[in-house]
Amino acid sequence: MYKKFNKKRIALVVGLTLSTALIAPLAQAEVSGEIGVTNDYRFRGVSQTAGDFAVQGSVDFSMDNGLFLGAWASNVDDDSYDADVEIDIYAGYAGAFGEDEAIEYDVTLTYYTYPGQDESTQYLEASVGLYFADFHLAQWYTNDYSNADISLNYTELNYSYEIAENWSIDAHVGYSYGDGADYDWGEDYVDYSIGVSTELGGVALSVAWLDTNLSSDNIIDSSEPWRNDGTVLASASYAF
Repeated sequence: MYKKFNKKRIALVVGLTLSTALIAPLAQAEVSGEIGVTNDYRFRGVSQTAGDFAVQGSVDFSMDNGLFLGAWASNVDDDSYDADVEIDIYAGYAGAFGEDEAIEYDVTLTYYTYPGQDESTQYLEASVGLYFADFHLAQWYTNDYSNADISLNYTELNYSYEIAENWSIDAHVGYSYGDGADYDWGEDYVDYSIGVSTELGGVALSVAWLDTNLSSDNIIDSSEPWRNDGTVLASASYAF
């Protein structure tokens, strides 16, 4: 899930134990959040809701010293381990460098959890993101994908171009590779999307076409877990 970092809104992710040094700055933390709906929760091209609607929300804390943490949640539908809810806990550090601090970055840990289930599917992932102008480049890595003691890499590039006031064309391409991709699909694969987004009355709206280059043998196009065929994604969210 891609959300550009700025000092008022965080990125995503963390299985981090709070230390005294972290708790103290929370008193000065800026709190933000978001609630939204989408017709399908896709993660790296793969549906987590069997092609059905999802309600999602987040609460974020950001501090002046660059530290941030928060949580993001969504309903899911996965018969393989009978999960109904996903909660991702995240934390990290963000800053900027270069002339006029034109390049922003964040280093983040994300802990993916499924409350009510055993710990067999929960795992920790690290990421490094760079933001310059309208581009966002990020590298994700875990050495324990799906708590299966295998590695997974994900590299993504995002671009947003404003075509009119409050209207943008958005493009994304991501590459899943390593043992984790082979574990799920038997191959590395690319997911990509292109769409438009706007904001009306404080509500962010977007619609996009999303697809992957998975081989035909690995395409799931029915309403069941892990659906990964091409689809139109529509979403609406409100930030507070």
